[in-house]
Amino acid sequence: MQADPIYTSEHFAVLSFDGLQLLIPQNDIYSLEPIVDITPSADNSSLGQLQQGSQVWSLYALSSDLTLLTSRPDSYHIVILMKNVQPAFGLLCEQVQTIERSQIRIHPVPPAMNCKNSPLLALALTGEEVRCISSASALSDLFPH
Repeated sequence: MQADPIYTSEHFAVLSFDGLQLLIPQNDIYSLEPIVDITPSADNSSLGQLQQGSQVWSLYALSSDLTLLTSRPDSYHIVILMKNVQPAFGLLCEQVQTIERSQIRIHPVPPAMNCKNSPLLALALTGEEVRCISSASALSDLFPH
């Protein structure tokens, strides 16, 4: 059995969008790209796509309540391409930072926040600030396949 990456990852990417800071294990991130490389989606199920070599990522944007947006907010200008998931996808966000595992304390999601089909896997405390933790795999369930 493989160890849970949210507890074993040494570094997390902190994705900011619409006031939410979402931590993703850095091992789930393939690369960061500018939005200038986005092309229209062939099937209109996503906000666009990005191709690198033979791999094509469908691109999505989320609101602060982790619902799928149907258009890209003007402030979302970074694309985070995920790995370790099929089909491949990327998320649009406002900014990306990194944080070391040693800088956060991980806690379970409280029952009041633990909704069915939620991509939230845990909460991270940094000082008095609370951030959400997810993974590429958990987020992939939010998107059409």
